[in-house]
Amino acid sequence: MKPLIATLLLLCCGFAQAQDFPAGAYGHEYTAQAGEPVWNLRMVGDGLALSGNDGSTPVLLHNLSAAERAAFWQRMGWPAASSAAAQCAGNGDDLFCQVPKRVRSGISWLKDNVSDFFHYSEMGGVMEISRLPPR
Repeated sequence: MKPLIATLLLLCCGFAQAQDFPAGAYGHEYTAQAGEPVWNLRMVGDGLALSGNDGSTPVLLHNLSAAERAAFWQRMGWPAASSAAAQCAGNGDDLFCQVPKRVRSGISWLKDNVSDFFHYSEMGGVMEISRLPPR
């Protein structure tokens, strides 16, 4: 009965309808200067173009489907139902996700994050990132 109630609560609160990952500039706390952009994501068609500050050619990201988010959550060992509330975009090398605080609190890896956003890569693992204000 409890799983049914939890599922109904997620649906009623709008968790089940994740949106596309938001475009913008993102950074992390390990840059030389606070607020320095590390990644820039801009809308291109149905996806996002990812560019860094190194002048490299932008790469395309796609918004992850519910099945792709669920597969990533399973791989990380996170509560399966919480993937429905996430917004993620990726390309196989980089993954960017937004997870609301009320959902992060149930994920041990993310519960202490202040920001709703994280970046994942095979090499770097999960890193808290922040969406930066427009310049």
